[in-house]
Amino acid sequence: MSVSSDGGFGQYMSEFTTAVKYDMDVTHVLLNDDELGKISKEQRTGGWDVWQTDLINPEFAAFAENCGGLGLFVDDPADLDDALEKAIAHDGPALVEILTDADPV
Repeated sequence: MSVSSDGGFGQYMSEFTTAVKYDMDVTHVLLNDDELGKISKEQRTGGWDVWQTDLINPEFAAFAENCGGLGLFVDDPADLDDALEKAIAHDGPALVEILTDADPV
């Protein structure tokens, strides 16, 4: 199992095709907040305006499916457990894309 945010995964998303090619039984959990959340957090902590950290992302779950793996999209917390169970039980590479919010309330 691996976990990343959308910014990190976006830099290495082609590695998912490697997991498909070699039929690796790995589940990746992707936290999608549509921004470079780590950088945004540093900007907020410093008291600065959040600047140039927003992203325009593809549909990562659909990308996983297009690569030949399992892709699941979660935007309702009530669906998270079922999605994770399905991904972990899947025989081969799976990606669970979870819609999140980097901005603390």
